[in-house]
Amino acid sequence: MPNLFEEKKYYNNSKRVMIGIDEVGRGCWAGPILSCASYIYPSKFMNLPKIDDSKKMSKKNRREILILSSSLSKSAIGCSTVNEIENFGINVSNDLAALRAVIILIQNFNLHSDKNLIFDIFMDGNRIPRFERFKNLYSLIRNKININSIVKGDSKVMSIALASVIAKETRDTIMKHQHDLYPQYNFKNNVGYGTKEHRDMITKHGIVKIHRRNFKPISTIFCN
Repeated sequence: MPNLFEEKKYYNNSKRVMIGIDEVGRGCWAGPILSCASYIYPSKFMNLPKIDDSKKMSKKNRREILILSSSLSKSAIGCSTVNEIENFGINVSNDLAALRAVIILIQNFNLHSDKNLIFDIFMDGNRIPRFERFKNLYSLIRNKININSIVKGDSKVMSIALASVIAKETRDTIMKHQHDLYPQYNFKNNVGYGTKEHRDMITKHGIVKIHRRNFKPISTIFCN
């Protein structure tokens, strides 16, 4: 279960801020990648609801946490579109979504603080994003951040776990809207992942603009 061990290190630190980041949608056949950056208010440490890695929570519980999240935290969502995923590749697009989320959240802090804050970023996974390749965007925060990656961070660090829930529920909502446009693919249930039903529907109906054309098996079967 995630805990507040890392967050509590910052409890009385007025110059440094801890932010947790997680993404959703990397392995999907359709739809965007979403990344969430989340900062939990220290005043909420003692009475947080039960938050876990989003994959281990029920839809009902995730939804409850999403509704509560604005009172628990500052958070921001960054997105990489299907076009960006197709043009840049999955790792670059993943980094871009995370960078966008970080910039939005830091700008929110800067609007409400006159302090020269440093932001310690804790990311789920085993790789450090290469933000520096997005020179113009990265220049906005280059001197304000430090980045740490934690394997299975969404099951260890509370800020990452909360980010995973917000990202998951936000992306699921986006894919429900896509279901209204393309009901034959059942996006409201598979949210773009490669289920057998999804594959069968692609075989029957072809692909639409939110499908990732360079993802297997779409690239090898349906885009010849």
